[in-house]
Amino acid sequence: MMIAKFHHLAAIGCLIFSCFSYAEDTAPIRVGVLAFTHPDNVKKRWQPTIDKIAADLNRPFELFALTPSELDSDVAQGELDFLITNALTGVSYKKDFGTSSLLTLVPLRNKQPTQAVGSALITRSDRHVANFNDLKTLSAVSTDKQAFGGFQIFAGEMAHNDLNPFNDFEQLSFVGFPQQKLLSMVLNGEADIAILPTCVLENAVKNGDIAANSLKVVLTKAAPTFHCKTSSELYPYYSFSKLGKTDHRLATDVIRSLLTIKTNDQAAIIGRYDSWSATVNDSHVFKLLKQLQQWPFVTNWTSIFKSAFPWAVVVAIFLLLGYIHHLRVKRLVVLRTRDLQAEIELHTQTQKALLEQTKQFYKAQRVLLTGEMASGIAHELNQPLAGIRYLTQGCIYRLSEEQTDLKDAMTKAIQQVDRAQSTIKRFRHFCQQPSVMSECSLNQVLDETLSLMGAEFTRMQLTPEFRSETVQLTADPSLLQQVFVNIIRNALDAMAQTPEPSLSITLSKQAQHATIVFKDNGTGLTEIALERLFFPFETSKENGLGLGMIICKRIIEEHAGEIKAKNNCNKYTKQREPGLSMTITLPIKEPLND
Repeated sequence: MMIAKFHHLAAIGCLIFSCFSYAEDTAPIRVGVLAFTHPDNVKKRWQPTIDKIAADLNRPFELFALTPSELDSDVAQGELDFLITNALTGVSYKKDFGTSSLLTLVPLRNKQPTQAVGSALITRSDRHVANFNDLKTLSAVSTDKQAFGGFQIFAGEMAHNDLNPFNDFEQLSFVGFPQQKLLSMVLNGEADIAILPTCVLENAVKNGDIAANSLKVVLTKAAPTFHCKTSSELYPYYSFSKLGKTDHRLATDVIRSLLTIKTNDQAAIIGRYDSWSATVNDSHVFKLLKQLQQWPFVTNWTSIFKSAFPWAVVVAIFLLLGYIHHLRVKRLVVLRTRDLQAEIELHTQTQKALLEQTKQFYKAQRVLLTGEMASGIAHELNQPLAGIRYLTQGCIYRLSEEQTDLKDAMTKAIQQVDRAQSTIKRFRHFCQQPSVMSECSLNQVLDETLSLMGAEFTRMQLTPEFRSETVQLTADPSLLQQVFVNIIRNALDAMAQTPEPSLSITLSKQAQHATIVFKDNGTGLTEIALERLFFPFETSKENGLGLGMIICKRIIEEHAGEIKAKNNCNKYTKQREPGLSMTITLPIKEPLND
């Protein structure tokens, strides 16, 4: 039972396979032939040749007469199996679509298939054309700008002579077929010359269409084995080609069939050829194609698109990457702009805070200066007022009892002295600013002081050298900052005429105290000025009050510290060097309890 079913399935499979094989064998082979005009006439010319192949192979063949654009489209889409084209179109398809040339047509009355067709430049017998430059003053006509045997071959000749047929003729017109119409136009004076395939003039004279010696071929070239006059090199004419998809065994059978055609066969007579031969060397056709591709009339947009497409993709990728990079850079610019705006805002706030701190510092300095001035004035006024009081009291003791008026006046004078002393005391008490002690970092106070003096350093083109250890102590940071600013400003004033100013600040820490040393390379002080440095109203500045250093001394002493000054000297030779060193010593106290 199983064996019977297997045989039954095998029979069905063979039947289906045979049906597909039959369908494949009976599918018509499509052959395309190039036709510029009258496709019916072209089809009649080549149909006997195709029928001969179909009969020899016992397979259906179908012939299509196609215009150049239709043939280009069908070849590009792979809708044909074989082609019959002129040599130039054949090599163009070989280059662009990978077709393979199988056979070359052998023309009538010429056994050289490589010299089958050329271009003839035909004009009236009375016109003299000696060289290519004479063409520039002539009007020309041709059938079609894609006609191989006429216009394209002669266009290659002109290109070889550095001429462009579209620019270097006085006028160029394409008037279509039939070709005899162009001969009539030259005879009637409608055109000066006609560009036609070789043998057109000779055949017209032979058929009686044109009177002998009325027209002539000019710019002729020698062709001993060719029976017609030519104005160009000679080329192979028709070729039989296959597309890349066509089976090579089928192509072999077609070649075998075409090679059996003889001159007297019906296919050769109607096709107007002698026979078919093996494909010939078409390198000179490729050379012509290369020349013609420099001209606009042979632009193969399909080929250009295929060759340019990979480059277009590469360019598109680069443009896309460039656009992505542009977006990335734009995003980075936005982010950076935002960061810069934030930094500018922070800088503005810092400047405002620094300006406010500077104002508060100068305000505190003015208050301290007022207090010191009050102390100095009180000290200077209290002594003479005390002397006046004692002298007045002495006078009262020496007056007699009868001198009451004078005694009352002197008593009132003593009262006014007491009133003045009381006013001075209240003024001095009002101007005194109490210190606000708190735990602070001496490093931070010095850093803030250097920031506060940044503009002065820039003006002096000076970068101070700051070396420090970490020091925490209990002090009034505002008062200490006033001391540091005063010392630094005095140092900058002393270095105003120094070519290369230098300022070093050193903060060191010992067991029970911290030491700050300010060292400059300015003018220094004389011994007398150094001794009276901390005296009130002692100054070497033109507009100074002489209270700065006494204020510094009292602030440091209020912090139980000590301030000293000495001129710089070499520690080895003990010789004096430029500049002054200010040394401040502060005790390190325990932090205050809350």
